[in-house]
Amino acid sequence: MNTLRELLHRYLSVPGSIKRLVLGSFFLQLLNASFNLILNIYLRKKGYSDTLIADFTSWRFISILLFSIPFGLIIRGRPLKPFFIAGALIVPLFGAAMLLAAEMHADFLIRVAFFGGSMGFMLIHVTALPFILRHSDDNTLSESIALNFAVWSLASIVTGMLIHLFFLLASHVEHLHLTEYEILFFFVLMSIAALFVFGSIKEKAPLRETHKSVFNHLRSYEWGRIFRGLLPMFIISVGAGLTIPFMNLFFHSVFHVDSDAFAVMGSIAAVLVFAGGMITPVLRRKLGYGLSIGITQFTAIAFLLFLASTQLYSEKGFALWFATGAFIIRQPLMNMASPITSELVMKYVGPRNRELISAIETGLWNASWFISAKIFQILRGMNLPYYRIFIITAVLYGAGTLTYLALVRRYDREQNGKKVLQADVA
Repeated sequence: MNTLRELLHRYLSVPGSIKRLVLGSFFLQLLNASFNLILNIYLRKKGYSDTLIADFTSWRFISILLFSIPFGLIIRGRPLKPFFIAGALIVPLFGAAMLLAAEMHADFLIRVAFFGGSMGFMLIHVTALPFILRHSDDNTLSESIALNFAVWSLASIVTGMLIHLFFLLASHVEHLHLTEYEILFFFVLMSIAALFVFGSIKEKAPLRETHKSVFNHLRSYEWGRIFRGLLPMFIISVGAGLTIPFMNLFFHSVFHVDSDAFAVMGSIAAVLVFAGGMITPVLRRKLGYGLSIGITQFTAIAFLLFLASTQLYSEKGFALWFATGAFIIRQPLMNMASPITSELVMKYVGPRNRELISAIETGLWNASWFISAKIFQILRGMNLPYYRIFIITAVLYGAGTLTYLALVRRYDREQNGKKVLQADVA
């Protein structure tokens, strides 16, 4: 009970500027979560194939791949609030454009909308962690990062419940016509609230950078640290890109799960993701980086393999229940490590490199998902079953987790070396 009370106190102590960042992100993530839950199914019902949907999906990663690293190079020492506001303007605009383009079967405009909307999310995603590190202290850093990651799961909970409620109302209220199109447009309108929340953020003046040439600016970063910090994330992200964006297609194709049911599944999983994410600071403090990352990731991999196996006996009545259970349990386990690995990497690379590594991480994550979307497109075009694609993901997840554990050992050695050095000086 004392641990719970202390955890609650730490969350309440998170600075107000970070709470506003989280609240504004929540409204944008409502749109993001709704698109992730039912957009692919909506596109499928509009007549698009798996391969074309994968092609559309790949465009959401191209803009981030192109602009995230240059963006990360310019934000060090600059105010970050204007980028939050710009992102809050861009995301709803391109979200609405995407839905209108899909209704008109304007394939080129769908790609443009994916491209532009992801750039709006990039502005916020790249700047969020550096903003948190600027405005939090050691006592609330873990909670601030966990709260930032919990926004996605909380938005997924609310979104899944609302989607289910909308479909329920449509089935019981005469003349109430609600399809995926109307529901997704509702979340586009909801996301506009982020603009007003971000506008109320009070930002500390950043430490200004002295003017440097481009060459000297690039030399000021510790590239070895940046590479070691990014490698495990890149390996995991390639695997994730083969599975996460297309999980709804797996359930729709193998078990004929429609938008309503998948939204409920996503909402239930998000409840567990949210709860798991909120206790990650306790997990990290009690078990350390290595055990907390290893236990959650390897258990999640086991459930992913179990989920993949259900396609082999999908005609059995219990297969859907097994698949649903594996999906719901795997989600929080895999996501619980994200705040922990982010804190580890940010501490490992140090203050000098944080803005850039946040940008490169975003760029690499989306580059790998772009590559993965293309690989998925090719594999599905070859009629490769979903379970084999999931096995590839599991192998990559395992390799990435082992690489994170190697980074933990390196970080621990450095910290112990600093302690010995300080003791010798004293």
